[in-house]
Amino acid sequence: MGKEKKVAVIEDAVQVVSFQVGLEEYGLDISSVAEVLRPLKITPLPRMPQFVEGVINLRGAIIPVVDMRKRFELSEIKNEPKKMRMMITRNAVGPSRGAGRQLLGLVVDSVQEVITIPKKHIESAPEAARGVHADFITGMGKVGSRLIILLDITTILSHEERAALAEAGNGQY
Repeated sequence: MGKEKKVAVIEDAVQVVSFQVGLEEYGLDISSVAEVLRPLKITPLPRMPQFVEGVINLRGAIIPVVDMRKRFELSEIKNEPKKMRMMITRNAVGPSRGAGRQLLGLVVDSVQEVITIPKKHIESAPEAARGVHADFITGMGKVGSRLIILLDITTILSHEERAALAEAGNGQY
């Protein structure tokens, strides 16, 4: 008798970077996260939309930065600078033109880990969580007793916000 082949079935899953904003845990697809770093000095710019804190200079790329607490309309929580992180994300702003064109910085309370979530453990977002200002929520991932709110980076900014960002930066972003 020949040896039986053991076939490993790779479960259909998504890899997300989990992070905390306020009391909730969120996840972004790992492919949309370029890097995670300690917050850099944010330079406020005139004519930036209200949700944009300003810009950072990351190795010569000028990148707009959004504070996710403000984006989610959360009240200010006591900052813990040692835990706070800045996530540099791809594809949030639009098609790439120039070094920092499609990068967006997100200030979050902390970044936890990279998690693999089987697709069968992901449910669509409840109707109440998918309002006009929350269409960036793509689903809810269940990992043990944790519930991770999954976000789509391409819809974190609305069309109007992207347009305002492009206009404020005179097309430099």
